[in-house]
Amino acid sequence: MYLAVPVGLYVGERTLRFFRSGSYSVRILKVAIYPGNVLTLQMSKPPTFRYKSGQYMFVQCPAVSPFEWHPFSITSAPGDDFLSIHVRQLGDWTRELKRVFSAACEPPMNGKSGLLRADENTKKTFPKLLIDGPYGSPAQDYSKYDVLLLVGLGIGATPFISILKDLINNIIKMEEEDEASTDLYPPIGPSKASVDLDTLMRITSKPKRVFKTTNAYFYWVTREQGSFDWFKGIMNEIAELDQRVTIS
Repeated sequence: MYLAVPVGLYVGERTLRFFRSGSYSVRILKVAIYPGNVLTLQMSKPPTFRYKSGQYMFVQCPAVSPFEWHPFSITSAPGDDFLSIHVRQLGDWTRELKRVFSAACEPPMNGKSGLLRADENTKKTFPKLLIDGPYGSPAQDYSKYDVLLLVGLGIGATPFISILKDLINNIIKMEEEDEASTDLYPPIGPSKASVDLDTLMRITSKPKRVFKTTNAYFYWVTREQGSFDWFKGIMNEIAELDQRVTIS
């Protein structure tokens, strides 16, 4: 009798996850394997999959095990049109996951990072993936704070990568909205163009985006120099977009 409640909760959770995963159909877009036994998977983003930076999702690969689900932090940003995760080989399941995806990969072309790579144009078939989520974590509330201090150790930096990308994306959107609202007000003078009053009222009545964070300090500690390849593309993208040096 005492086991009935926990067993019932376990069965209910597994059943719910089975049906939830069926509503999220994903397609593998890119695969990369980096030094340190890290596998990066980029997949299509289901239209109904809404998440926040810092959250995680469960992943199942039927080619590895039809019953095992494992949690991974989402490294893509909510504004991206894809989902991505970074998986480090730390056990039997992750070792087998890396093996089945390695079979579809090839050595990268010149200028591409990683030991092995593949995309959706590859002739080989990718293993199927099922996802369930997203699930919340304390890191998802980062936007409530003015200044962020992000400290990651090894592969534990994955949730912060999504936060950094989302931070830059939100700052850029706010700047674009500020410029657009400024352009709506006609300059004073007889020769200046006028703005239709109805259009002005309709646009200016929209609620203004509120984003509290202004600066972020990211510290990443890793034992291997090759680990910097894991997020090299993402960090380069952030550096190009961060014109105000918001992140240091």
